Order: sequence, then structure tokens, then C-alpha cells
Amino acid sequence: MRRRVATLVAVATLLVGCGGGVEGSPVAAERWDPCSITPEALAATGLDPSFQEGWGPGIEVRDWSLCIFRGPEAQPSYFFNVKSSDVFTVEDARDNETNLNGVDVEVDGRDAYRFTTANSRSITDCNVAVDVVNGVVVFTVNSMGTDPIGADPCGLAQAHTTDLAALLPPAK
Repeated sequence: MRRRVATLVAVATLLVGCGGGVEGSPVAAERWDPCSITPEALAATGLDPSFQEGWGPGIEVRDWSLCIFRGPEAQPSYFFNVKSSDVFTVEDARDNETNLNGVDVEVDGRDAYRFTTANSRSITDCNVAVDVVNGVVVFTVNSMGTDPIGADPCGLAQAHTTDLAALLPPAK
């Protein structure tokens, strides 16, 4: 018992002695939560405000946060995925050789990069990676399956991204 009390006192002394104020200490920026997009903002850009999913039960992806939304409620032929990372950057999207048809774009005055992927023959997609102060946010339009999207996926991705850009954290 004495040993346990002595250990607790020693640990407490070390913690107090090593502790300091936070004045002047930098605080790491938190990753932006894509599920913070409001139903009103989703409806304003034409997405279904009643549908929202994340990675799924039991799935954790350390480098990315994800929120999945659905295209227009009347005829949802595509998903609109929003991923946020505080590890990766727009430059990483540019440098990734599996990203195809890349084009430098600007979204709300921010550095951005639009690209497609060849991850699956059955999924048509278009992605817009947007610069934020602590990483990147990637907006993706992808088909729900065999039904055609009915519009240019890159046009949809660019339009939704532009509509939602004001909700993002500041750019670098």
C-alpha cells in the first residue's frame, strides 16, 4: 500500500512539475468533419438531405474522415462522397499516378485538382481535391452502379464542390 501511494505521489509530482501553461504552444488543427455539412446546404446544392452515411459500423480509417450523401432525391443515380484528411494534401492527389485526367482548377479562390480514377469498370467517378489549412478535402461523384448518372460526373463534382466550398476550413 505504501509503495502504491509513493508511486502515485511521484507520478503526480512529475506531472505537475512537467506541466506548463499553454501560452504560446501551438495547437494541432483538427481534421474537418465532412458530416458537419448541414441538410440545408445539401438541399441547396441539389443533394438528398435525408441521406448521410460514414465509413460504416466497425470501420475506422485513420487518415480520412468520410461522409457519403446521395444525389437528388427524385432520381438518385450517384453518391457524393466527401473525405477529409489532415495527413494528405492536394499535391498528394496530383502526384498519385493512379489518378487520371488530372486538371488544376480553382474552387472559391483555393488551389484544387480535379481527376478521375480507374478503380472499377462499373463505377464512373470524378473527384475534386481542395486545399485546406490542415490537409485536403476530396469531393467525389460516383455512380451508384449500373444506371448512368445522367450528367457529366466532373460537372456535378465541380458544381457541388463550389456550392459547399464556403463551409470548408480556410485554405493554406
